[in-house]
Parts: sequence; C-alpha cells; structure tokens
Amino acid sequence: MTPAKFLLDTNVFIPVEDSRRTPEIYATLLHDLQALGHGTFVHDATIADIARDTDVIRRNISLSKLSKYQKIRTSWRDRNQLAREFGEIRNENDYCDCQLLAALSDKAVDFLVTQDGGLHTRARRHGLSGRVLYVRQALDLLNEQYARPDYTLSAISNKLCYELNRSDKIFDSLRGDYIGFDSWFDRCCAEHRECWVVQDDSSIAALIIKKDETAGEVPKGVIGEKILKLCTFKVSEEYRGGRLGEQLLRQAMCFAFDAGYDSVYLTAFEKQISLRELIMFYGFRHVSTLSNGELVYSKNWRRDTNIDSSSIVRVRRSYPQFPDQFNSAVIVPVKPVYHDRLFPEASNRLADMPGNLFSIAWSQGNAERSGPSNSIRKAYVCSAQLREISPGSLVLFYRSQDARMGIRSGVTAVGIAEDYSEVNEIHAATEAIAKRSVYLSSEIEEMLSRGPIKVLKFIFFGYLATPISLPNLKSRGAVNGAPQSLVRVPTESLDQISEVVRSELVAG
Repeated sequence: MTPAKFLLDTNVFIPVEDSRRTPEIYATLLHDLQALGHGTFVHDATIADIARDTDVIRRNISLSKLSKYQKIRTSWRDRNQLAREFGEIRNENDYCDCQLLAALSDKAVDFLVTQDGGLHTRARRHGLSGRVLYVRQALDLLNEQYARPDYTLSAISNKLCYELNRSDKIFDSLRGDYIGFDSWFDRCCAEHRECWVVQDDSSIAALIIKKDETAGEVPKGVIGEKILKLCTFKVSEEYRGGRLGEQLLRQAMCFAFDAGYDSVYLTAFEKQISLRELIMFYGFRHVSTLSNGELVYSKNWRRDTNIDSSSIVRVRRSYPQFPDQFNSAVIVPVKPVYHDRLFPEASNRLADMPGNLFSIAWSQGNAERSGPSNSIRKAYVCSAQLREISPGSLVLFYRSQDARMGIRSGVTAVGIAEDYSEVNEIHAATEAIAKRSVYLSSEIEEMLSRGPIKVLKFIFFGYLATPISLPNLKSRGAVNGAPQSLVRVPTESLDQISEVVRSELVAG
C-alpha cells in the first residue's frame, strides 16, 4: 500500500500509550503503521480531549507520549461551521469528532482510525465513511487481509451452547451488559440451544445464539407465527470492523428466509451503534422498547410482494429475498485468482456440482477458511470500457477458464450492483474499496498505471447450483463468445437469463 497519513482517535491512542498492557490488536496496528512507512498523526482536538481525562496518572502518561506523533492542527472552521458541515455539536466530544472529520475533508490525512461507532455513523452521514476505519479494518487494509489466502479464522460453524468455553473473553462484556448472564447461559446449555460461531486459533471471534419463538413469546411489534430470535449477537473487540458481524447476519437472514420464518428479531442497547446501523441497513426496524431500555429490532419478509431491483434500498432491506424484476444485467469475467478471493466459499459450494464444469479440486482455497470477503457487500475492480452500470442491475460473475486446474468457464456467482464509478489515483481507489476489497495494493497500482479503473460495488446474493456454461449463455443470446470484459446482457435475453438465475440460485 502506498504510504498514507493515518489519524488516531483518542480511543486508539490511549490504549496504545497508557500504562496498562497494550491490547495486541492496537500494538500490531501501531507497529505495522511504522514498519510500512505510513504517517501516524494525532489531532489538536484529541490532545485537548486527553487533557480533560479525569484519570490523572493515565492523562499524564498519555500526554508525555505525544511527542512520538505528528500533529494535525485545529480547523479554520468555528463551531457553527463545523456543525453545518459535520453534524450537531452537543458537547466537547462532538466538537472533537467534527474536528477529526474536518481534517479528513480537507485532505490533511487520508484515514481516521477510531473505535467510536457514533463517529463512524457521523462520517457515513457526511460522505466520509470510506476513510473512517475501525482498528481491524485498518489492519486489514495495511496487510491486505482481504486478499490473503492464509486468513486464520474458521468458517461459521453450527454448535450447541454447551460446546462453548464460557471462560472465553467474548463473554466478559456480555456479563457486564446483562445481569444474570451466567444463569441465562446455563439455561441455554440445558436446553441444547444452537448457535453460530466463528473462531480463530484460540478464541471465539463472533457469536450468535438463536432460539425459535412463537407469537405469544415475542415483544410488541414482532409479527408472525414462526419467529427466530437472535438472543446474542456479539463480535469480539479484536475483530470489530472486520466484517464478521455482516457475515453472521448474512447467515442468520439466509437461514431464516430459507426455513420459512415469518420474522427474525433481536434486542440491542442504544450504545450498540455499530450493531444497530448494520441490522437497519438490511431491513431491521425498531418496533418496540423493553422495560430495561433495550431496543427491539425486527425484520420480516413480504414473500407475496414483487421486488423491483431498481430500488436498491428495497433490495437491501428484503435481503436475501431475490428480486422478481430486473431492468438490466451485466456479465463480469473474473480471473480464477480474483474469483477465489471474491467468493472464498466457492470451492465448498461448487466442488460437487454435477457434470464436468467444475472438478473437486478446482480451487486451492480451504473450504474451512473464513475472511473479510465472506460478506454481503463486495467490490470488483477492473479496467473495463463500459461507462455505466445502473444500481439494481443483475451482475453475473463468469469465472474464466483455468487450464492448469482443468476447469472450464461459467457463471458461478450472482450479485446486484450498488454503485459503479471510475477512479484514477491510488488513494481514491483505496478509499472506494477499503472496506470490501480483495485486491492487493500492488495490483491496483499496476491497473492504474495503464489508466483509470472502474470500481463495481455490489450486494452478493449467492452461487448457482449449476453454473451457466458459455454454450448455455450463447444459446440464450446473452453473449456471442467468451466475455473478455464487462458486457451487457441484451434486453431480449434478460428475462431468460434472470429466470435461469432465479431457478438455480443458492443463497449465500
């Protein structure tokens, strides 16, 4: 990655520099920033924030370490101007947040690293979210984790609660949030409740505990007769921002939709901003509030209502329900190496497909591996000449032939376009794809050396049970030959192709 300027928020700077043991993920970030030649900065507003710390010992230690960092000065804007550009200022913390976003907006720094979910929300509302990263996202970006084949997390596994080690650190914050958590977890174990788990080499990285409920058991506002409750939805601090929450949510939504549940719901405290933002993005609505202050969020599907893909908001909120109507489609040829990064589960999904289109060893990937690209929102990068792809377009990913592995070509994976844009320099490209890229910086730079590149952001919907072969595409008038670049599906072939996709689609 080309050297860039990283601004550290207070909640990142203090864990690195106070007297307590530095959390490993923070220490790794600081080490990698320095080792890779990136600039590390703190803001005048952050220094003022630290100076207000009521923990005198921690405050003095933190202030004494500031000399190691480059400084970003206070913006020229007064409070009123900051509020107009970056949102309401209710206190000094809000003022600090707006100052940090002003530094981003003015290009004084390239990225802001913060664990503050509220600041991420503020950045999203004001068009800066691509450059505001959690610690895990910053590490993934620096080390190109999205493109690495050795990502150490396991795939999502289905376990019983009694199989979990209750001394795992992921449970510590749950005990802090919920009085009587251990007694409740005892009941989960006794009832043999199921859960979805993602683990690393030594601990639980993310977890959902689930429970079947009926109309008489659920809070106000949750509708239907067959209902899935996500009792616990937790991503460990170390992996916050690493797309595991989205990966688990995808698992829950696909499971509930395919199994015919009327609704899926969970509860969250107001402070759980990142979780609430994530679930609302995919159609969960706040339907009631419990007596302890927890907010109830529910999602239900209108299976008898047609969905037009031209409304990308409706597509997201109805996920994984596949649209009934498309106004356009595009075929995207993908080289095997990039296909395997974009769709890391493909080896597991497609290995046993009928016929000889795919062989059992077609991918060198490990079917048990999980990673940041195992998510819903993804990005594809190319040098295509195609100027426009409308939001809501059906996107068919065509894995090109791999002679070395003895694999023929075909459409394997399906998405729906969110955005299609052109960029012509590395920092703009990094900003556009920072949170969903599977490309190495060197690969992006090599593409840019030949001219502007296109970034296609899309919502991943799943794989085809039987990949659509090139002869099949040709017989339906979708292409005249093997696609070498992005190609539109002719209007007269659109209905045929979308119907084939709909009949063969295997959700995420």
